[in-house]
Amino acid sequence: MFAIVMAGGSGTRLWPLSRRRRPKQLLALTGETSLLQQTVARLAPLLGPQEVYVITSAAHVRPTQEQLPQLPPDNVLGEPLARSTATAAGLATVLSRRDPDEVSLVLPADHFVADEARFAEALRDAVRAAERGYLVTLGIVPKSPATGYGYIKVGQRLHPSSAIALVERFVEKPDAARAAAFLKDGGYLWNAGIFAWRAYTFSQALHRFQPQLAAALEQMAALNRVPGWMSEVSQLLEPLPAVSIDVGIAEPAAAEGRMAVVPLDAGWSDIGSWSALLEALSATQGSSLVASGQHIDRGSARVLVHGGDRLVVTVGLEDIIVVDTPDALLVCARERAEEIKAVLDEIAAQEGDRYL
Repeated sequence: MFAIVMAGGSGTRLWPLSRRRRPKQLLALTGETSLLQQTVARLAPLLGPQEVYVITSAAHVRPTQEQLPQLPPDNVLGEPLARSTATAAGLATVLSRRDPDEVSLVLPADHFVADEARFAEALRDAVRAAERGYLVTLGIVPKSPATGYGYIKVGQRLHPSSAIALVERFVEKPDAARAAAFLKDGGYLWNAGIFAWRAYTFSQALHRFQPQLAAALEQMAALNRVPGWMSEVSQLLEPLPAVSIDVGIAEPAAAEGRMAVVPLDAGWSDIGSWSALLEALSATQGSSLVASGQHIDRGSARVLVHGGDRLVVTVGLEDIIVVDTPDALLVCARERAEEIKAVLDEIAAQEGDRYL
């Protein structure tokens, strides 16, 4: 068994802390260590350092290696071109040269999990289902009618005594009314983007559903790994469209009854926005006011303050995000935190790459 940790995201919704040079997964947002370090540590009950691979952008190989000294340096893989998650998982599988019968865990580098023991047990369940030939995903038991996640419609259980079930279908991010209906129905889970499968089963799925990508990966596997060989990999990636695991593999596999889901209730969050970070930290800390850095408050609630050495004072605020960095200050309403990504386009148009 081995794991592929996908660390190629930019985390633009967590600007101004997350930047191109130091993206979200390299930041310590939920503790003393970075999200990436926490993700790798979360795998320790199942895998040794030799079995963990991290695929990231070529520009972030060195800082990733520095954060993960326990991993062999060659286990940090540089992706020369970003082509979304299916391509990243396929490339990492090729580069790792693992046995095709081995089960591979594929998971993002930038998630938060409160109950790590329960998470490890869910991964073990996923591995057992993957050993039976299924493509497997983890589905999060929803706590609210969230509109920021895709949903999984749960189908028939694989066995009456097990919660593992077939995926009936995947549902794109719903509007508020549909999300509320899903929550009331009870037969839906949030899509966490965490997967398990035998490497050979994944290869079969690629050939069936993404033949262009499968052919390119076969060519990459046949390349001689001599100095400069990654330029050939880049040339093979260049014409490929961006293909996500969800759309390119999971959805068509579910339609054919080949996709299984393991429910997970472990205090999970994808930390997809400052609002999501506030929600996750509020739950673990038992306070609606979450602050770091030099901070004094008087009577505020449901507020996140991320500061540094400069003193930040908040008085009587509600549902506000404040993020203070040396060159940029963000103050936004909590319910509008998802708009930060769009604001970056305006910043780029006015200031170029200076603040990105």
